Amino acid sequence: MFGVRAFIFGLPLLLCGIVAAAFYSEKNTQAHHKNELISASIGEAHNLNPVQSSDAAASEVESWVCNTLVKYDENLEVVGDLADSWEQKQTTTIFFFNETDAKSAALKVQQAADRWTDWSLVSAEPNGAELHLNFSIPGPKGSREVFALLDHSKIAPLTIVRAELKQAAQQYASNFRKSAVTAPLVKRSWIESSGAFEFTVAGDTKRVVDELQTALGANKSLAANVTTTDKMDYLQEPEIVFHLHKGVKWHDGAPFTAKDMVFTFQKVMDESVASPRKPDFDLFQLVEAPDPLTVRAVCRKPFSLALLAWMIPPLPEHILAGKTTDWWAENFNRKILGTGPYKFAEWKTNEYISLVKNPDYFRGEPHLDSVLIRVLPDPLTLRLAFQTKQTDSWLIDPWSIGRFQDDPRFDLFKSPGRQYSYVGWNLRRPLFQDKKVRQALAHAVDIGSIIKYVLYGNGTQSTGIFPPEMWFFNADVKPFTYDPELAKRMLGEAGWTPGPDGILTKNGQRFSFTLITNNGNEARKDIATLVQADLRKIGIEVKVEIYEWAVFLERHVDTGDFDAVVLGWALGVDYDQYTLWHSSQTNPKQLNFCCYKNPEVDRVLEQLRVEYDRDTIKSLAGRLQQTIYDDQPYLFLAVPKPITAMWKDTFRVLRPANGKWTDEPIRETKAGAGVYQEWFYRPQYRPQITPQ
Repeated sequence: MFGVRAFIFGLPLLLCGIVAAAFYSEKNTQAHHKNELISASIGEAHNLNPVQSSDAAASEVESWVCNTLVKYDENLEVVGDLADSWEQKQTTTIFFFNETDAKSAALKVQQAADRWTDWSLVSAEPNGAELHLNFSIPGPKGSREVFALLDHSKIAPLTIVRAELKQAAQQYASNFRKSAVTAPLVKRSWIESSGAFEFTVAGDTKRVVDELQTALGANKSLAANVTTTDKMDYLQEPEIVFHLHKGVKWHDGAPFTAKDMVFTFQKVMDESVASPRKPDFDLFQLVEAPDPLTVRAVCRKPFSLALLAWMIPPLPEHILAGKTTDWWAENFNRKILGTGPYKFAEWKTNEYISLVKNPDYFRGEPHLDSVLIRVLPDPLTLRLAFQTKQTDSWLIDPWSIGRFQDDPRFDLFKSPGRQYSYVGWNLRRPLFQDKKVRQALAHAVDIGSIIKYVLYGNGTQSTGIFPPEMWFFNADVKPFTYDPELAKRMLGEAGWTPGPDGILTKNGQRFSFTLITNNGNEARKDIATLVQADLRKIGIEVKVEIYEWAVFLERHVDTGDFDAVVLGWALGVDYDQYTLWHSSQTNPKQLNFCCYKNPEVDRVLEQLRVEYDRDTIKSLAGRLQQTIYDDQPYLFLAVPKPITAMWKDTFRVLRPANGKWTDEPIRETKAGAGVYQEWFYRPQYRPQITPQ
């Protein structure tokens, strides 16, 4: 009885105490607020190494600490950051059987000089049995049209010869090119990994294959396999030359140079680093530093997204060169070093990451003294922290948006709607390998109710991998309707019939699985519960399990150890989703963790990467969206309409623009309200700010 009374009378007192503490905290915080920006999230960064991290929490820290060669401006146009400027061009090489034919071809191209402008052709020069075409704009169009002029019977065809072995690919490829009789036929080498390399061979492929098989076969431990793969008419090698900003320094005072970018590329491609960014750089053949302020990056085929790949923070060569990844984990991954406006200060696990301003920032000293990124345990704490001014912004819970919109104390900013939520089916599991079953599951879940009750109407039904705001979004893709009776019929056609307990069975197996998601995200928990209830209605048993974020990620998502998972993607603005959907990206810690494999999707993903024409890109992206949505490797749920709240007039922006300083309120842009966050300032500290 005493315990009951204590609960009845003690609970109100406890709540009063919490409110009083919150009130005191708000007043105290208001009175002693430092010149600091405080943000917060539920998830904590996994690590802060920019070539290894892939979570939003790490990206937030990197956005304050690091620069990239190029970035998006407020209109989502690509502008320089660490690079002052750059040029893109392309060299196309056509191989002939002899020098005479190459010279004749060059003359024919030169006689068509009136078409060079249309082709973006700058020069056409013979070099031995080769014809070198130099274009001012990369892409396949000009090369294709020049090639059409020539006598194809005199051109040596190109074939890719691929060697797969257990180890030492770099060594064996190099040795072969130095000593083989057929080495002159090899026009280009590419080392894919420690266990694979490719040669591009002009002319007699059989001679190269035979000699290579003999050379590799001499070492039985390699278990080498040599095959021919793609054929080409000519080599196309686009390149970007970046000219770096002068006087940029790392936070420890060391100069930032082009060698840091070369080192970053090498580490992204290093298998031991296991970088999720590797697919962004797979089409680069060479990255070099001709001088300290120049980076030259050459691709092995047209790559329309080549420039965007360099939106990656660099690694400091002077710190990490010669160190193992184990050393990185202990000494760098939790102590990020950058060139940006704020420097890493401290990481207190499960509490915060603190940053301090970089007075030597190459664009000028930032206005805030520090940035604090807090880690809070749950949405309620996150909300209370914002309402008591212990944080400066808050991604509003969907159920609170209406009230905050009418509150004059707050400024609200719509975030770019480039996110969607989903249930990912693990296609390694036999339960989910039948496409008809996955489509039935899509009909069985009431996504409209999820939008209504979880998002409080602040969202739309997703129709696949691209949100509606993307210019290449396919509006013709129709969403699966909520139709549980149709779902039952489809499952019956797939061989699933009710068992004694009402749960569907097939060949003695019950349709039962575990649906997992991460702790601290109430929307995902609610989605899991609603999916569980809807599937139970059609005879499917779903068990829901919730894990702490690090455990959820490391033990389940990264390893592929799950049946189904509730998650979401926050996307960039480009159309490249190679890392999410290509069949080569299904290994541990890669992003196609649901193990989706479709040869047609692979082909479209690869085509998109080499295509420059806007209309063709839109057509390919639309086909990709339709195909993946029909396949339903995910149960695509909702595209939310996120809104961030800030206390009114807490910050302004004082930024350099067109040779002068512009002072303005924070505002919405195509790139979001935080596009100028490096120049945020608190108005009460304006008298102390002297722009440089």
